[in-house]
Amino acid sequence: MKKTMLKLFAVMAVTLAMVGCGQVVEVGPAQVAKVMSQSGYKANIIPTSKFRLDMCYAYCDKLVVLDASDRSFKESMDLFMPQDKLLMTFEIRATMSLASKDFEQVFNKVQPAPMGNSDRMYMIPLEKVYMTYARDIIRAEAREFLSQYTIAEIASSREAINAQLSERLSKSIAERTPFMVRYIGIADLAYPTIIVKAQENAAERREMINQEAAQLEISKVQLDRKLQEQTMLRKIDVEKAEAEAQVNKIMGESMTEEYKVYKSFQVMEAMANSSNKVFMPAEMISTVAGQMLLGK
Repeated sequence: MKKTMLKLFAVMAVTLAMVGCGQVVEVGPAQVAKVMSQSGYKANIIPTSKFRLDMCYAYCDKLVVLDASDRSFKESMDLFMPQDKLLMTFEIRATMSLASKDFEQVFNKVQPAPMGNSDRMYMIPLEKVYMTYARDIIRAEAREFLSQYTIAEIASSREAINAQLSERLSKSIAERTPFMVRYIGIADLAYPTIIVKAQENAAERREMINQEAAQLEISKVQLDRKLQEQTMLRKIDVEKAEAEAQVNKIMGESMTEEYKVYKSFQVMEAMANSSNKVFMPAEMISTVAGQMLLGK
């Protein structure tokens, strides 16, 4: 009987030891954690590490893990632009992470959820922290800021407006949430169809004006070339006329009676050498007989 009782106590002791043995847990990279006991969270923030929870009997401590990594978030939004009376769609994209000074606040304010099938491992997802603190601020302030502009102003000064919006959102998030911003700004901005069409028409008109201006420059060059050609041709004609006038002047001044007789002899000599000829003294040309002979 004693031996049986001793064996039973031994089995119970081993069982209790096995039950009381603490569970091995791990805090991964870009994570922090706290141990939650029966009376609340223990004091220290636990960085990336692997360890064993304390042995437990009636109540077991739990490890609550918080995601402290950089994470990208996206908010797709529609905004009715008051000055244009038109609807504009866009996205606000942000890369953020939790500020280390606010870890305690998140542990104390955000409810953790069980991780898998373990009853001793809990997680506070970063998406839940974002939805709790940052999402509404981003949406509200982005709407308020962008609504003061026209769509045309946003289209023409997008980079400058985006820089101002980024500065405003970063400051507000840092002051009012446990997040710190790595980047935040407008993306995939879609203008109303009527605005896009108006911009396309304006671009088409500018292109047509540029083409007409280019054609005008070409026409100017062509006309200038023709003008230069005509000017040169006129100068050539003037030079020819002046040369001919000079020749005529010289010939007129040199035309004496003796030169005329000499030229007439040259003509008659040329005619004498021709097969188609009729000889007649020059004095007979003005007589009746001469006229009859010529008519014949």
